[in-house]
Amino acid sequence: MFEYDRTEDRLTLRRPGTRWLSNGFDGGYHEAEAAHNLTVPEGFDRTDLGTYAAERLGNRPPGPTLLTGVSQRHARGARCGPVEAVATVGLSNPAVLPVDAEEQAIAEPSQQADGWRPGTVNVFVGTTRALDDGALAGLLATAVEAKTATLLAAADVPGTTSDAVVVGSDPDGSPSAFAGSATEVGDAARACVRDAVLASLDARYDGDDPPTPEAARYGLTTTREPSGFEP
Repeated sequence: MFEYDRTEDRLTLRRPGTRWLSNGFDGGYHEAEAAHNLTVPEGFDRTDLGTYAAERLGNRPPGPTLLTGVSQRHARGARCGPVEAVATVGLSNPAVLPVDAEEQAIAEPSQQADGWRPGTVNVFVGTTRALDDGALAGLLATAVEAKTATLLAAADVPGTTSDAVVVGSDPDGSPSAFAGSATEVGDAARACVRDAVLASLDARYDGDDPPTPEAARYGLTTTREPSGFEP
């Protein structure tokens, strides 16, 4: 499906003519032959992320680019039917969302709530099917849902403060009008994201349990109290 080029600090996914959708810093729809996952150095604090990516890759990439503090040696992938997924997982900056009333009452704001942090769960999902803009957005939602469910089960957090997902489709493939969980594409994507995230989590923490939210270096706990209304 994709060709991969991996070093310690860069993972590139290549397939000519791929239609991408990203919710990363350079998010939106792209048509390009490649997407990139870049590992940044410890202490990274730049905010000109597009310029930084151009410096790393030799020019401003036409396709999506994600950044992470996790080494690309921890990247792991999974394939199923018309879908494959690759993930890098780090949980030093968990984003906790208390739902139970008792948990909300005792939640404390995190020590580092603002800005990009060097953990990050980055997920790339590709399909050989042709998806229009709406179906590609549906695949993005399906992938985010699968990432969240997996992390809740494995680490008791829905994600980190800087997670990002990129999805890609082949415009020359067989068309698929939807990519939700009830479709072949969506169901395969859920399984692939789950397995890729779990495998990268295992690689990143050498098979040990991931850090608890309380033990993480950075993070965010949502403590806002919205007012309800009936529309």
